[in-house]
Amino acid sequence: MSNSPTPNEDLSFLRALAESGRDAPLMAGPYLIAGGGWFATASLIQWPMIRDLVGLSATQAALVWLIAAVGFAVHLAILIRRDRSKVENTSNRAINASWTAAGFGIFAFWMGTAVMAYQRGDGFLMNVISLQVLSVYGIAWLVAGAMTGQFWMKLTAFAAFATIPILGAFVGTGEEFLIYAIALVLTAVVPGVRLVRESQRD
Repeated sequence: MSNSPTPNEDLSFLRALAESGRDAPLMAGPYLIAGGGWFATASLIQWPMIRDLVGLSATQAALVWLIAAVGFAVHLAILIRRDRSKVENTSNRAINASWTAAGFGIFAFWMGTAVMAYQRGDGFLMNVISLQVLSVYGIAWLVAGAMTGQFWMKLTAFAAFATIPILGAFVGTGEEFLIYAIALVLTAVVPGVRLVRESQRD
């Protein structure tokens, strides 16, 4: 008598595997906290009210972006090294891949915008980067929501999308830095903390 599984058993196994992958805790939390935290802080320091309080000129405050980029890169390297031995399920691999792609997309866009701003002698063009970052965040959260079936992730995605025209309306006023900092906290840091807590609870 054959002991090979029947098609129904195969289907049940695949369904159970998919459900376990969907419900497994996600590992992206610390990375979101790191990215959102570093760059939200950098953006907040650009806000005229904080910048004046700290006593920085606009040029000095702009250097904070470089510090944030270096700080995030070091932080990221530490997290990757720590998590290297962890086994990822299908959902984690897909979601991590989407956030990795988002990171590369943001960096490539930043490079392209910086080159264009330098060639045209117009640093104001760099302001579009924040709009692109929130666009990419929204896309990544939609993917995460589709993979996990968690509605709050989709809600976070649409919150990121809804912030983009608001942010665009304030570009050039100085208030955009405060809005961007808040947006990063709400679409990266807070969701990251939630993912960390869920992974610890599971």
